Amino acid sequence: MKLGSLLVGLVLLTGCGGDKESPSAPLKVGAIFPMTGNTATYGEESWNGIQLAWDDLKAQGIHFDLKLKDEKSESQTANIQTKTLIENDGVNVILGSVASSNTLQIMLAAKEAGIPVITPASTNDTLTEQGGPLASRICFNDSFQGAVLANFALNEGWRKGVAVVDKAQVYSTGLAENIRKAFEAGGGTISFEYYSSGDTDFANTIQNVANQKPQVIFFSGYYPEGGPMIRQAGEKWKGVPLVAGDGFDSPELPKLVGDTSADIFLSSHFAADAPDPKVQEFAKRYEERFGQPPGAMAGLGYDVLLVLADAVKRCKDPRDPEELGKAIAATKYKGITGYMDLSTPDRTPRKDAVIVKVEGGLKFYRAVPAAK
Repeated sequence: MKLGSLLVGLVLLTGCGGDKESPSAPLKVGAIFPMTGNTATYGEESWNGIQLAWDDLKAQGIHFDLKLKDEKSESQTANIQTKTLIENDGVNVILGSVASSNTLQIMLAAKEAGIPVITPASTNDTLTEQGGPLASRICFNDSFQGAVLANFALNEGWRKGVAVVDKAQVYSTGLAENIRKAFEAGGGTISFEYYSSGDTDFANTIQNVANQKPQVIFFSGYYPEGGPMIRQAGEKWKGVPLVAGDGFDSPELPKLVGDTSADIFLSSHFAADAPDPKVQEFAKRYEERFGQPPGAMAGLGYDVLLVLADAVKRCKDPRDPEELGKAIAATKYKGITGYMDLSTPDRTPRKDAVIVKVEGGLKFYRAVPAAK
């Protein structure tokens, strides 16, 4: 797969309320994901999922002119690539990205240009509010995810926690605060220890956590730092369970943590081995094509293109950003990652979560019903 900008020209049928076929004027869809950099597995999985959805849509006679841009796991690059897609490529809508800090830059640039955006995976609570009425997502937010993690720990009997937080990421700081609120509301006590994206030596953070003798460690960050930190912690964190957010959901995580005896749990949007026939069918297709089981980003990537296609079919004019934004915001769709109703005030669906355990890979552990 070539990285950077990918253009795949396809014959188009834009299903839109009975409009005529217009094969010469495809709906232009921009996709911005981290195809390189420290969170590249997120971009690769998202794009792989989108390609499978693309296959399904083509089989129905529905196609898009889809352009992929690499935001290189950098928020500034995400902003630049958004402007490139809008100003140079003339896209009608943008899909992406994954890390909330990067997605925020996409949404702000798209808001200025009046272009709809759907993020498949960014969970920071305020994103869609900051992105304006044309910004939507198909994943749950961190208010829900934080409560999922806190309540999981409390139900296991763990009352004293330390949260390890990436102070450079809005996802991490926001999720940590939501964990704190829910954990303290349930009778737990929690303190924070910090690091920054790109750090490689975690000795001080590891020792500060160990000195507090927690019953549980909450990790509010991403897998490129989380995995090595757990590996480096070794005996210092021995016997202490670790509970993380969806920023840990990557096929690289088991490799990064190494041969650890730690019990590691994470909340996520999808588990390939969940007892759902549709999920299992998708996982089989994905593994046959890409050679490894899908993670959450693959499932969300698959769903986000199908959500867009569903909105296009219902809208009056998909090239009118206001009309397309309204259609997206009215979406009610059952996908691989669950039921999505985007007709909430902030266009954030209330979706089920899953708890995944790291056991040689990422294994389904428990389903968590959506917030009511």
